[in-house]
Amino acid sequence: MPHPLRALPSVDRVLSHHRIQALRLPADLIADAVRTEIERRRDAIRNAQPNPLSPSLDDIAAAVADQLTAAFTAGLRPVINATGVVIHTNLGRAPLSDAAIAAMQHAAHYSNLEFDLEHGERGSRAHHLDEPLRALTGAEASLVVNNNAAALYLTLAAHAQNREVIISRGQAVEIGGGFRIPDVLRQSGATLVEVGATNRTRPADYGRAMTDRTAALLRVHSSNFRIVGFTEETTLAQLRELADLRRPPPLVLDDIGSGCLLDTRNFGLSHEPQPQQSIADGADLVMFSGDKLLGGPQAGIIVGSAAKIAPLRSHPLMRAMRPDKTTIAALGATLNHYLRGEAETEIPVWRMIAAEPDQLRQRADAWREQLNHGEVAPDQSPIGGGSLPAETRPTYVLRLPNPDLAPQLRRNDPPIIARVVHNQLQLDPRTVLPQQEPTLLNALHALL
Repeated sequence: MPHPLRALPSVDRVLSHHRIQALRLPADLIADAVRTEIERRRDAIRNAQPNPLSPSLDDIAAAVADQLTAAFTAGLRPVINATGVVIHTNLGRAPLSDAAIAAMQHAAHYSNLEFDLEHGERGSRAHHLDEPLRALTGAEASLVVNNNAAALYLTLAAHAQNREVIISRGQAVEIGGGFRIPDVLRQSGATLVEVGATNRTRPADYGRAMTDRTAALLRVHSSNFRIVGFTEETTLAQLRELADLRRPPPLVLDDIGSGCLLDTRNFGLSHEPQPQQSIADGADLVMFSGDKLLGGPQAGIIVGSAAKIAPLRSHPLMRAMRPDKTTIAALGATLNHYLRGEAETEIPVWRMIAAEPDQLRQRADAWREQLNHGEVAPDQSPIGGGSLPAETRPTYVLRLPNPDLAPQLRRNDPPIIARVVHNQLQLDPRTVLPQQEPTLLNALHALL
């Protein structure tokens, strides 16, 4: 038997393999990948690994083809979310409604993004969303940027540069991905003034800290954690009263995070701040996300006083933070669901949250019967995504005694993402769209 090193095919032989010939990529790129793979196999043989990588021509060609296909195919792929986490940050947060997807497709061509059709002249992209946002929140004006961190940054840069912003020590939080509120404040040019204690901040703490350099009183909702026990928090209405004692009054800013337009208590969940309530309580500007409980695309939304929104529209940073045409289209379609009173039936996030345990048990039972495998058990579906921390909805899941299926399901087309809990594969129907069920069950049938 020849030595394994001699069995390695040449670069030219691999390049002539039908799997490699089918790749529509630059020749130099393919040749480099082939050389790298052959060298990797050579190193494995030299290092006398117990099971050296196969030197066969077919295996090497397949490995190179798979690597290049994975590296140079469009990175974003649709997946089936069987985890039960409704707003799954790693899986793109809120899935869009059919109407929002259709709106994005229409906007992908030429559109009246910045064109006034009535007068035949240049228009503004901001006006497409202003009316629905004002109607839904009761604000005088609105502005949309590319995410909520940008919304806060722009607001502070326009209104608090070289001045002080007062915030409760318990609200100087990290908002995910390593981004921290104190860092955002510093980068905007504002000076952070922390008051109170981590668990208790009273109105008097803000009052003692206010000076002529105070630009704003900032409230930040703790959207991804909860402090319980011996706590006290100053309300937005109290901040408004404090601000009005000074002349000119500092701004009252409210970063509520998730952008919840429905009352979460109606779904058996704890109360989540709503922008319309923040406006009613006296906030000058309210900032929130578009892709969490709002159920739309990634966006940062600012609503509030027309006089305070105006400097944001003309700020030099606005051009760097403005949303694109497809975001505007999807967000507009999502807001229309709320205006029509159809959010619970048309927006996937709310449809999933509203799903009752009995409905979910019927779906899980049907899965078990079709697979003739596993068991159905009660569980909890996390809301997730930096919204309603620690909040869950009761559900029923299908549990399979096959945890090794998890990586195989991830390699499915489309990938299926499930959870492994107590050494069992767990699939939650709450986050599996009905039209995805045949694909999910076919994949499980094949693997089982």
